[in-house]
Amino acid sequence: MKLYNFAFGPYPQRLNIYLAEKEPVGIEQIIFDEPDRTADVPPASVKALAPNGSMPMLQDEDGTVVGQSLAILEYIEDKRPDPDMRGSTAAARARTRQFVHVFDEALTFFGLWARHGSRLGHGVVRTSQAVAEVCASRYAGQLRLIERMMMADDAFIAGDRVTIADCVAMATLQYAADFYAVPLLPGCPKLEGWFERFSLRPSAARPKYPEDKRARALGLMEQTGVVF
Repeated sequence: MKLYNFAFGPYPQRLNIYLAEKEPVGIEQIIFDEPDRTADVPPASVKALAPNGSMPMLQDEDGTVVGQSLAILEYIEDKRPDPDMRGSTAAARARTRQFVHVFDEALTFFGLWARHGSRLGHGVVRTSQAVAEVCASRYAGQLRLIERMMMADDAFIAGDRVTIADCVAMATLQYAADFYAVPLLPGCPKLEGWFERFSLRPSAARPKYPEDKRARALGLMEQTGVVF
C-alpha cells in the first residue's frame, strides 16, 4: 500500500498518529509538507487517483484507492487487523465508533468556526461572524458530550488501550490548540487528563506547521470574541 498524506492538518494527522501507534507492515508513506499549486505539490498524477484529489489518500497494490481519512482507517484495520485498534468485541467496537463520530462532528464544527472566524479566511472566502459563533458553540457542545461519554477509570478515550478514537481525538484537539491556540474546554477533567497523557506519546509529536499561516491562525477565540 501507499499512503499519500500531508505533514499537518487534522485529517492527515489522524493517519500520522494512527500509523505511528499501529506500525503496520507493508505501507509506504509519501508525505508532502503542504499543498503548493505552483510547484505541483501534490503532483497531478497523485490527485488524479481519487475524484476529490485530496489528501490523505491510500492506494492498495490491487489498485483500490481510498480517499477519506476515516475510510482509510477502517480499510487498514480490515487489511492489517493486528494489532487491533477498533475493539475486540462488538460492544467495544461500537464504543470506539461512537467516539470517532462525535469527534468527527466536533472537527466539522471547528473547521467552520475557523473558516469563518480566522484571519486565514479573511479576503479569501466569504465569512460570517454569526456562523463562527454558532459553530464555536456547537464545537464546545461536542466536547461536553465527549466528557460525559468518557469513563473516569479508562486510560484511553474508549477503554484501556489505544484505538482509532484516540488518533482522531488527538488530531482534533492538537490542531485546535497548536495551530489556533484554542485550549480544551474548561470543566472537562477526563478529557483534559487524557490529552495530557496522550500528548506525551511519541505518536503525538507536534507536526511541522507553516509558521506564516500559523501566525495568522493563532488567537481564533480572540478574533471571534468567543469565550468558553
